[in-house]
Amino acid sequence: MQAILDSASDVGMIEAKIGGDGLAARAIAFSEKYKTPMTPTVFAVWYAYCARENAAIYEVLDKAMNTGQRLNETVLTALYEEHLSPKSMSDTMVDAGKRLHSTIGEVSDAVERNIKDHTLFSGTLRSAKQSLTHGSSKADVSAVITKLHKANQEHITASQRMAVQLERKRAEVAKLKAELIEAKKASNTDYLTGLPNRRLLKDQMDDALFNARQKNQRITLMMGSVDELRTVNQRFGLAAGDNILRVFAAEIKKNLRTDQVAARFEGSRFAVLLPDTHDREAFAIAERVRKAFREREWVVEHSGAKIGILTASFGGGCLKSGEAPDDLLLRASELLERAQEGVGDMVIIE
Repeated sequence: MQAILDSASDVGMIEAKIGGDGLAARAIAFSEKYKTPMTPTVFAVWYAYCARENAAIYEVLDKAMNTGQRLNETVLTALYEEHLSPKSMSDTMVDAGKRLHSTIGEVSDAVERNIKDHTLFSGTLRSAKQSLTHGSSKADVSAVITKLHKANQEHITASQRMAVQLERKRAEVAKLKAELIEAKKASNTDYLTGLPNRRLLKDQMDDALFNARQKNQRITLMMGSVDELRTVNQRFGLAAGDNILRVFAAEIKKNLRTDQVAARFEGSRFAVLLPDTHDREAFAIAERVRKAFREREWVVEHSGAKIGILTASFGGGCLKSGEAPDDLLLRASELLERAQEGVGDMVIIE
C-alpha cells in the first residue's frame, strides 16, 4: 500500500490519499472476494501475493484460485506461519545453512577423492620408473607404456570430472550463500515498512552501546507512535492504518543520519536509535517528524472518506551511566506513553 501525496491548496496542507489501485487495494479486494477476515496476518499474506514478493505464497494461492480450492483464514494463517513469520525466516536460514554445510562437505569429499587419484597416479609413475631403470625386455617396456597410457587417461578423466564437480558445487555454494543473505535480511526486516525489526534493533543497540561506552559518547533512544491509530483501523480498516505507518516510518527515516537507525518495535511503535546524539538533537529530530506528519490531511482514496489530520508523539532520553539496554527501552516507552496522554501530539525527551 502506497501513500499518494497531492497538494491540497484549499486547506494549505498535504493530502494523503489511501487506497486506489495499489497493492493494498488489490489485497483488500482479494480478501473481500474470498471472504477472509482482514486480520493483520491475512492482510500480510494477500499483500505478499499481490506484490509477488514470495514465490511460494504466490504459487500456492495462484494454484488454489485456478483449481477452485477453498481459501479461508486457516489456510492463509498457515501460509503466514510457514513463509512470513519471524520463525519461518529463522527456519529458512537453518535449512539453507544445513544445505550449505552439506555442499561444502561434498566438495571436501570430491577433493579427497582427487587427492587419492593423484596419489595412485604418482605411484604408477614411480613403479614404471623402477621397471624401466632395472632394464626390461621390449615386451616389458611395451607393457609399462600401455599401463602408463591407461593410468594417464584415467587421471585426465578424473581431473575433468573433478573440475566439473567443483564448478557445479561452486555454483551451488554461491546460490546457497545468496539464500542465506536474503533469509537473514528478511528475518531482520519489517515486511510493512522495510525498516529493521525488533530483532535487528537489539543487535544494533548492543553495538551502538558498546561503541558509545568505548568512545565516551552520548547515545539517545526514542520511541515514536502515531496517536489514535487504533481508532483509524477500526473506522477505516487495517489497510488505511498500514499505509499511515509506512508514511510515518518514511518520515522518521528521512530525518536521520546514516549512523542513526529507525526500527519498527511493535505495532504502531517505532524505536529510533541515535548514536553520538545529545538529547537536544533528539528533540529536534522528533519535532521535525511530528510537525511534518501533522501537515497531512488523510483521505481514503477509493471512498473519499476523510480521516482528517493525524498526530504523532515521541518519548525518549539519553543512556544513563550503568543503564541496561532493556531499561533504556522501557524508559523510552514510558515517556512515549506520557507524551500520548490526553491528545498526544507531543515530544518528551528526558
